[in-house]
Amino acid sequence: MNLFRNSKNNCTECDEKFSNHEDLVKHVRKVHHHTIVKCTECGKEFIHEKHRLEHFRKEHKEKKIRSRTYKNLFKHKGVFKT
Repeated sequence: MNLFRNSKNNCTECDEKFSNHEDLVKHVRKVHHHTIVKCTECGKEFIHEKHRLEHFRKEHKEKKIRSRTYKNLFKHKGVFKT
């Protein structure tokens, strides 16, 4: 059984392969000294900004959109009158 099938966990700098994302991030930080970007919502670390954006869109943006949808169901009536 090959533990390294997921190409997302392969280093693009030196072609080293890792069994999980966290090990890849540690490797890139230590060996290649790249800046790591963090998700502002959950703190997960990414090597490339494009991966962070993809994660954010999939994991967090849909949740925010769903919560806004329900907000429209409870419209506030003129509480403050001038």
